[in-house]
Amino acid sequence: MENIFNNIVAFIKPLYSIMYFYMGWITLHYMSAQFYMYYCTPQSIWGFFMSPFLSVAPHCNAMRWVIYESGTIIYGMWVSIGTWLVANVLTYKGN
Repeated sequence: MENIFNNIVAFIKPLYSIMYFYMGWITLHYMSAQFYMYYCTPQSIWGFFMSPFLSVAPHCNAMRWVIYESGTIIYGMWVSIGTWLVANVLTYKGN
């Protein structure tokens, strides 16, 4: 049992930096989406009339950029995971 645990740890340890990278982008994506709703599209009649002015503000522009780029990176992450899984499942040769 200890041997299996050591093999799992040895497999996961090199993936820490990749996991931190993607977790950072996922966190940025989530936070930017939440802040964009609050600061750039307030849910009121006043927010409706202010949205043309707020949408071009630097902070809203920056948050839109983060949302778009992080979405692209997260999409690439899922493609990479899917490709890796398919490649390993199709080439698995059991014991």
